Amino acid sequence: MDIAVFSSQELPFVLQTLTTVAAKPEALTPLEHQFLQVVKQLHQASVVVDDLSPITPTQIATAITDPHHRKRLLQMAMVMAMVDNEITPSQQKALRSLAEVLCSNEQSLRVLHKAAREHKLLAQMDITRESMGIFMSASYAQEGTIGLKKIVTPLFYGGEDPDVAWKYRQLGLLPEGTLGRAFWEYYTQKRFSFPGEVGSIPERMVFHDFAHILSGYDTDPQGEIQQGAFQAGFIRENGFVFLLFVVLYFHWGFHITPYADAGMELFDISRVIHALQRGAACKVDFSDNWNFWEVVHVPVEELRDRYSIPPFSPMRFR
Repeated sequence: MDIAVFSSQELPFVLQTLTTVAAKPEALTPLEHQFLQVVKQLHQASVVVDDLSPITPTQIATAITDPHHRKRLLQMAMVMAMVDNEITPSQQKALRSLAEVLCSNEQSLRVLHKAAREHKLLAQMDITRESMGIFMSASYAQEGTIGLKKIVTPLFYGGEDPDVAWKYRQLGLLPEGTLGRAFWEYYTQKRFSFPGEVGSIPERMVFHDFAHILSGYDTDPQGEIQQGAFQAGFIRENGFVFLLFVVLYFHWGFHITPYADAGMELFDISRVIHALQRGAACKVDFSDNWNFWEVVHVPVEELRDRYSIPPFSPMRFR
């Protein structure tokens, strides 16, 4: 998911759309203003944010015609509406109008509307279903019902498998600096259960932790929201659901999974968007049948170069 996709001709209309979704263009909040500046800087544009004015749905539809750009615009508008940790009724109305005029059936918008109406449980169920559905669909496509079983069994029945666990423990025998050794150190230091041990995540989802190592983000709340954005960036098919997931989890305080503590107001816009763009720059979608066993012996730094992962040095937007 790359949000820096708009042409120089489209960008003023994009920023006007985001301003319109803010619902109070005459008094943008600091976070709304910062998000506009981030989008502007990503596109290296010279637009003056303080000079932006609202735009009508018809003008938006006329200016943004590419279906992919329309989808990204709606997703960015959803983020704009979320940055202040609340969504007003006027913002909900603006998002619905935007989705209609752009002819975009963005499933995540339904989740956001439920969250905004404080239907927390329903929103949690929807976002869990959407994110898990991606993994389950991929597993079924690869291995049929066996693939589904590999996800469901650890989540609901423990999924203890000594052979699988031993395979991961042996990664500690690899040379220091390799991906496999870094994974073993990461799990050991964090006291995580290896796949195949009681309390572990399904093997199909372990790419998330390998991606933690490649990205350099930690597992504290600030690290997890950036890792979620990084993941949203490298997932080619419906990556936005993972960005929505971590914003709800670590910015709105929606406790969706048992694997990490939820947080409030942790959306550092510049760092999260930088993480998103780092993920989008990756040559590999680590969630899509990436065989990490083929590269566990390769040094982490070499893999970062091979996969074109930009350096971990988030710029500060102003």
